[in-house]
Amino acid sequence: MPFSDNEVLDKILQSMNNYEGPVSQETLCNHLKTPPNRTVIRVNTVVTSKEILKDDIEKALAVQYDFKGVPAPIVQFHSKIDDILVVECNQKTEKVEPIYPHVMVGLACAVAVLRGANVYAPGVTAIPSGVYIGDRVSVFADILGQCKRGWNSEYQGQKFFVGNGLLVQNRKDLFTVAVPSGLAINMIEPLFDCPSIGDILHEDTIGGIQKGFLQNLPSVLCGHALNLQSHHLILDLCAAPGGKTTHIGCLMKNKGKVIALDKSVAKIKRIQENSTKLGLTNITAFAFDSIKASIEIPENQLRGVDIITVPPIPESPPFHPYSFDRVLLDAPCSALGQRPQLYNPIRLKEVQSFARLQKKLFVAAVQLLKPGGRMVYSTCTYNVSENEEIIDWALGKFPFLRVVSPDIKLGKPGYRVGRLTEEDCIAMQRFGCPASCGSQNENSDAIGFFICCLERIISKSV
Repeated sequence: MPFSDNEVLDKILQSMNNYEGPVSQETLCNHLKTPPNRTVIRVNTVVTSKEILKDDIEKALAVQYDFKGVPAPIVQFHSKIDDILVVECNQKTEKVEPIYPHVMVGLACAVAVLRGANVYAPGVTAIPSGVYIGDRVSVFADILGQCKRGWNSEYQGQKFFVGNGLLVQNRKDLFTVAVPSGLAINMIEPLFDCPSIGDILHEDTIGGIQKGFLQNLPSVLCGHALNLQSHHLILDLCAAPGGKTTHIGCLMKNKGKVIALDKSVAKIKRIQENSTKLGLTNITAFAFDSIKASIEIPENQLRGVDIITVPPIPESPPFHPYSFDRVLLDAPCSALGQRPQLYNPIRLKEVQSFARLQKKLFVAAVQLLKPGGRMVYSTCTYNVSENEEIIDWALGKFPFLRVVSPDIKLGKPGYRVGRLTEEDCIAMQRFGCPASCGSQNENSDAIGFFICCLERIISKSV
């Protein structure tokens, strides 16, 4: 079971059963432990085309799968999204059994393996004595994070098998240096046959600039839903690690200006690194509390208006109200929709705490949005109280906001709660429900995700 708190699982099941149809606990748990069937690659359209990147990836996958002795997966264009490639994968590998010495890796490393990655040195926790470079090993996730680093016997705690591989570094290389680095295990028999795309993208560059970026399908839709123009001034309120931010930069053809905010200095550094990797120069990132991103104004001035004279934007936050043409609020959330999830220690009380933070961030987003401007609110959770109930609250608090339908719509409708109309719900998008709720295709088999697009009505009256 992926959640330590049964009440969290019950909360997800209750909403799915109320709005989607019957979903069993076993079905949901198996769904959450399984990665999506397809890997999505966002094309860096600033430096290349989807045709060129498709050809590059097909050639690299041919080499990769020739080593495995099986046909390479097919790389396809998406029928509605012009700047992504889709690689169908994740067919469960038959007859993969943990028959070799057990190597323990951290939970994050194991999740990356399930989505196609090899094992890198920082993720390795324990290797038994007597195992050497070139030996086959069975790789396990340390579910509870209790295996001591450098453990030299078979770990007996709670673990989850993710596949078999060839050891590339020995114990001494991994456990006697302060900061281990490099490839540690080449995963030749992963539990799921996801292609290793990350390494291909890292190596496939133009003058050091990556041609592509791994991103979940619903995340890509957030950028498109903003309906961007190259002259726009954009704000990404909770931007780390920068996938959506850099997509916005690409969609604007590296023109205009994108402001990215996050409280963490380390996360801001990550955004800057991703921007540099993709050759983007129109992104400026600040370590700042997004709740305080707007210069304060009385709440009764948060109304629908025709024209606002906005002073020149300051060089750093906070910013003047009504400054931005577009605002993305990919809000901090309970992340209950992430896949695969092998273990999640979150408690119900913590899940219930996110809505308060999300509302504060929403107020900041509305304060900074121009009349006639558009904002996108998104989360990677199934939780209704962080999704539709936030939109219901926002429409009550800000009557000048309206839900609008994006140009590209691939997800299921939102859930009908509170004052939300059927039209509102049809305009929203939900992703990642288990297969028992409907057939799975390239659009529906994704992480759990919610997207709502809103516009600020131009009107002198509330």
